[in-house]
Amino acid sequence: MDVTDESPIIKNPSGKYIGSGQRKVVVNLYNALVKRQLENPDSPRLTFRQTIVEISKTTGLGPRTVQTTLSEYKNQGTVSSPNKKRKTPAIVDKIDEFDKNAIRQLIHNFWRRREVPTITKILTAINEDETLPNFKRT
Repeated sequence: MDVTDESPIIKNPSGKYIGSGQRKVVVNLYNALVKRQLENPDSPRLTFRQTIVEISKTTGLGPRTVQTTLSEYKNQGTVSSPNKKRKTPAIVDKIDEFDKNAIRQLIHNFWRRREVPTITKILTAINEDETLPNFKRT
């Protein structure tokens, strides 16, 4: 009796991130299939579409994902995963409560002098104050 211990293929959920490791597996499977076809000239030739379907069944990834991965590999020679997006801290997170209150007092002083506090005026006032950190307008 021929019993093989094959684990079931786990399908990748739709819209889930595909890492560079999984992409390399797809490329390695593709290269192995192409090499196997070249070594066995008597075996039936698989079209590119059939190769994609075969790799898709083996890996559990969708055919479209396999196709885009292989096209990236053919065009660039390597596969890469997208970079993680890093959350940049907002300006409010960079300054502490003391600085926030000092900036608030500067703005109140503009109103007490009966001036309209524009961004340019506030920025120059903050940068002239030695106790506050310097900011730039971006």
